[in-house]
Amino acid sequence: MSWYDREYAQEFEPRRMHGRGGRRPRMPGGSIVTTLIVINVIVYVVSAFSSTAHYYIYELGAMQAAAVMHGQVWRLITAQYLHANTGHLLLNMIGLHFLGRPLEQMWSTRKFLTIYTVCGLMGNVFYTILGSRGVIDPRMPAIGASGSIYGLLGMVAVMFPNAVVLVMLMFPMKIRTAALIFGGISFLTILERGQNYGGEACHLAGLLFGAWWAWKGDSWWKSTEWRVPGIRQRASAAARGSAKVSVSSFEDRVAQRREDAELIDRILRKVYQGGIHGLSDAEKRALQEATERQRKREADFDRADRS
Repeated sequence: MSWYDREYAQEFEPRRMHGRGGRRPRMPGGSIVTTLIVINVIVYVVSAFSSTAHYYIYELGAMQAAAVMHGQVWRLITAQYLHANTGHLLLNMIGLHFLGRPLEQMWSTRKFLTIYTVCGLMGNVFYTILGSRGVIDPRMPAIGASGSIYGLLGMVAVMFPNAVVLVMLMFPMKIRTAALIFGGISFLTILERGQNYGGEACHLAGLLFGAWWAWKGDSWWKSTEWRVPGIRQRASAAARGSAKVSVSSFEDRVAQRREDAELIDRILRKVYQGGIHGLSDAEKRALQEATERQRKREADFDRADRS
């Protein structure tokens, strides 16, 4: 795709409308953010209208350090989909909606779901560690998606530090500042063992992991080659023989080229809308790496043409 074909290069061209109201087409398989919201709401409604369901869902799914240390590791995940009351659910789902949408547009469904889940997982693992050390009561239950939501906050704060949000839906503030304030509150609450300090431990761990991921996560993932498709392709090639290796290698190159094109599209669109100063350090590094890979591919094509 040439530069002129991109949407931001066609300022004076009539924009193509996608259905009534000009809405953009949804990503394949629908919105993962919407799906997560629906799942959380369904779980809450089912437990609210059935005392039996409520007992089993919360008795077996709530986070509890002692239970996890005795092998009930599923609680590290299931607790992320349970909420104490309607207000608790509403606040978390509002956070998921506003923080998750920009990340969903940048990543694949699988990548968003994985990172969202791991943010909550890090919070619950930290909670378990504190329980094992006696910092919190290991039998005290904890529930909620807040660890994941704080993880999204950390990522957005690093990737879009100058974006302005309405804290408590009233006070405009740069999201980087909001993340520092919420992180500081969590840290002080844990230090002083204030109200809900166990929950604040999950918040802080999720926030720190999300910020780390936005800063170093993608480059670390690629450097260790822990991408699931690559592992699956290499295992399949080994099982079927060396004849398949070249096919997998070609598929990897095609997938990488597609990822680079999407990345360059997104960053150039952001530069077009807000200028180069609006890019975070992580985005600048990603753009440089994608550009270098593109130059290398073009150089390889030139050598192939001359041979």
